[in-house]
Order: sequence, then structure tokens, then C-alpha cells
Amino acid sequence: MRKTRTPECIAMALAVISQASLAGGIDLDCEALSKQMVDRLDMEGLLIQTEPARQRAYAITRDLCGGAEKSAQQQHEADKQQALDNRLLEKQPVKPGNTRLKNLKH
Repeated sequence: MRKTRTPECIAMALAVISQASLAGGIDLDCEALSKQMVDRLDMEGLLIQTEPARQRAYAITRDLCGGAEKSAQQQHEADKQQALDNRLLEKQPVKPGNTRLKNLKH
């Protein structure tokens, strides 16, 4: 006896697999981005030329980047869940092509 795989089962399996593969999350490489930002501000003359000022600017940009990273991860997770919910709750739309296929099967 062969088991039939429904689209819902397949969608759930893909969700579990993709969740495991994306467990690392979104990485904006905040360390490198913060360094680039501080270097750019310094080159433009917008940063006080002392080491404590550079370190403070670096900490601020790293913190802001981390917040953006966390927000992007949360939005990504919400979008994935919404897509999965939509897929699982989706009914087959009634379209002429679907009706013809159904009629051909009978």
C-alpha cells in the first residue's frame, strides 16, 4: 500500500527542513559594517578625531546594526509563518482548468 503525500504534508516537511537550514538567521555582518561606517564618517570629517570618539561611534553603529539585524530576522520569521499558514489553509481555487481536470478524472 502506497501513502499519498498531500500538499499540506509536503509544505510542513519543507518548513521543518528550511527552519533547520536557516537556524543561523540573518547576518548583516555588523562588525564590518560598523567599521566601514566609522571610517566613512572619519573620512568625511564628521567624527571627532579622538580614539574614544571613534570607539563610541563604532559602538553606536554596531548597536544600531544589531537592532536592524534583529528586526529583519523577526520580520523574516513572521513572513515565513504567514506564508506557511496561507499555504496550509489555502483551498483549491475554482478555475475553469481545475474543473476540466476534475471532470477528466471522473
